[in-house]
Amino acid sequence: MTGRQLAPILGAILMVAGCATAARITLQDRFRAIGLPAQTADCMVDELEQRLSGEDLQDLARYTFQLSRSDSTFAAIRSLMSIDNPRAVTAIGESGISCVSGFRL
Repeated sequence: MTGRQLAPILGAILMVAGCATAARITLQDRFRAIGLPAQTADCMVDELEQRLSGEDLQDLARYTFQLSRSDSTFAAIRSLMSIDNPRAVTAIGESGISCVSGFRL
């Protein structure tokens, strides 16, 4: 492959990597904002990155903007579990249990 052929491929890879990083930062900030301890929030984001595709992570990050309107941490978590993405709901539950209990599911 020539440099000319590689340029669009490398551009796409960098764009996807940038979106994944933005989703990670957004999720960490939102999880902390709803009252999760920083260590738990970071652990959950690490787990979610392993369990979800980049597209699912971005979907979840977009959805979390609604969480700031929640009245309590419990209401925010309940809202998270109602996202219209079954993979994300499963990953959130498994990540939460894993990070709080220390046992990987």
